[in-house]
Amino acid sequence: MAIIGSVPRRCVNLPPGSLMKLVGSVIGKKVQDGPAIEEFYRKMANWLGASRVFGAASGRSAFQLALEALGLEKGAEIIFPVFTFPVMPLVAKLLGYQPVFCDVDLQTYNSGPEHIESKITDKTGAVLATHLFGQPCPIEQIAELTRQRNIRLMEDCAHACGVRVNGQQVGTFGDIGIFSFAEGKNMPCFGGGAIATSDDQIAERAAAILKDAKMPTADAITKKAFSVWAKWFLTRPSVFGTTAYPALRLKLLLGQPLMDSAVGNELLEDFEKSNPQISPFSNLQAEIGLLQLDHIDSFNEGARRNAGILTGMLKDVPGIQAPDTVEGDHIYVYYPLTLDPAKRDDLRNYLLKNGFDSKTSDMSDCSELKPFQKTETSGDRQNPPKEASILEICVYPVIPQTEMRRLGNTIRTWAGLVTV
Repeated sequence: MAIIGSVPRRCVNLPPGSLMKLVGSVIGKKVQDGPAIEEFYRKMANWLGASRVFGAASGRSAFQLALEALGLEKGAEIIFPVFTFPVMPLVAKLLGYQPVFCDVDLQTYNSGPEHIESKITDKTGAVLATHLFGQPCPIEQIAELTRQRNIRLMEDCAHACGVRVNGQQVGTFGDIGIFSFAEGKNMPCFGGGAIATSDDQIAERAAAILKDAKMPTADAITKKAFSVWAKWFLTRPSVFGTTAYPALRLKLLLGQPLMDSAVGNELLEDFEKSNPQISPFSNLQAEIGLLQLDHIDSFNEGARRNAGILTGMLKDVPGIQAPDTVEGDHIYVYYPLTLDPAKRDDLRNYLLKNGFDSKTSDMSDCSELKPFQKTETSGDRQNPPKEASILEICVYPVIPQTEMRRLGNTIRTWAGLVTV
């Protein structure tokens, strides 16, 4: 049984000094409000190249803030990629908008103007362009299309914080960029999210919405922060190998589920009954955000290096599709392997036995989910990607390059190929 040196499915990325900031904010009673909030907004806006940035307590809350700040008429259609995190279109539906789903490219999982244009009607109010798994969609072409059709453009940058296309940061091509700082993303801030805009009217509406929004309690923020820090500690490869990893091996031996989170209809069942609210970004989250801005570009570069090693070793493996960089930059917040759904779990179990944890995807074919069954669509449809064909690997730079090579050779051995 591999234990020492095993690799988790997700390594929480917290910069040096995060625990000190957490403790200092609690002692100084600056968990909720404080000067770091406006400083973070200003520095992140400067880093992105946007006029204004506003924060929220979560990525979901940031998306709701973006929708409300756009000022669309209720009932307006919003075009989403059919393969996406399903909470996003459900939030739009709960707020009174009509999600419309367009196809995605089966290699990159992103939508382009060729997928979006056929879904535009006289009811279309906005398009959500998603940069899935850390790879940008053809955002320049989408921006041109939405300008020509006088439609608002939002960018879902939850997987793409720090991605650049021809030198310009994603999140600044459209009317609003939406970012997530959740623990599984590349820039966690003990939770949180943000929107970026250079539209004065949108900025004014966002500021007014946040002014009336209710801040979570200091206890709730602190509890969440310590939980994320604990996950950071437990996902250090050396710690993971002697804590969560043996538990996963035991679950595999007993034929039990491998600690996977709820997805698809199960994920949406309770959320559909909720009344989603916007909560502001806290001073503690901003303190961590300021630390993250000093490290995020080098962190992304480290993920690219690890991903490059793995991609090079898998390019000749039959039946496995590694991420395909077609458009612009890629930061590999998630490294999705695509293979026959009938073989995915076999590969996952083989990797776990050899010291590598992996995860199933949180993305879904939204056209098959219950809340969207009555969504009207038009035009020809491809077969959307299926979540059962995707296995996500962590390539974050905390994982040594030697482990990336061992991972590549483990997959090659599973496929019946010689090691390299």
